[in-house]
Amino acid sequence: MKAVRVGALWCPSCLIMRSRWNKVFAAHPEIEIEEVDYDEQPQRVENLAVGTLLPVVILMKNDLEVTRVIGEKSAKDLARWAEEWLR
Repeated sequence: MKAVRVGALWCPSCLIMRSRWNKVFAAHPEIEIEEVDYDEQPQRVENLAVGTLLPVVILMKNDLEVTRVIGEKSAKDLARWAEEWLR
């Protein structure tokens, strides 16, 4: 499984969520992480159908999207998400 994390350096929500996501992914080292910069990789952003609301984390299995999380979420919400999707 792979998680594609889309964000930007200018995005305050991206900075806030980075540490929360890092905790989720630290507990699941089997997940490959792909970092996509919104400004530096516009073609990849377009291919992923990411709009202007950031950050976006897309969970993929066999190169197909399983689920995505958009915007700021609480640590509790991310824990529930991980429990559901990262088993």
